[in-house]
Amino acid sequence: MKLIVAGSTGFVATEIIRQAIRNPAITSIIALARRETVLDNGVDTSKLKSVICDDFINYSEEVKKELAGADACIWTIAVTPSQLKSMTLEEVNKICYDYTVTGIETMSQLASKEKPFRFIYISGENGERDQTKKPFIMGDYALIRVSAR
Repeated sequence: MKLIVAGSTGFVATEIIRQAIRNPAITSIIALARRETVLDNGVDTSKLKSVICDDFINYSEEVKKELAGADACIWTIAVTPSQLKSMTLEEVNKICYDYTVTGIETMSQLASKEKPFRFIYISGENGERDQTKKPFIMGDYALIRVSAR
């Protein structure tokens, strides 16, 4: 099984990669991020390939080549609550929604045709599914995160 871990330099993604390395059913891991994915010394990285992506709206042909034939993606790309104060709502929407939608569309087109492509979206807590109900705390952010689901 070829697995893509998007946002691979983050805290959660790093642990997902460690677990995937130990799983014998996973034969290849594509660590997709804006910078190189580095794991601790002593971790067997023979199944891991770090792929740097500069533009999550327009994937380069080189990046697409690495994503081709994947069976699944675990998507961890997001804006953390601590980053919200330094970003506009448009920037948050681009990262949390546009990147996600473009990612799933691109990856599903490049996926293995032998079985369904699996896309797991890691979101935050307290997301409101009803888009007419704006949560009191981080309201717009919570709605954007859920809209990508």
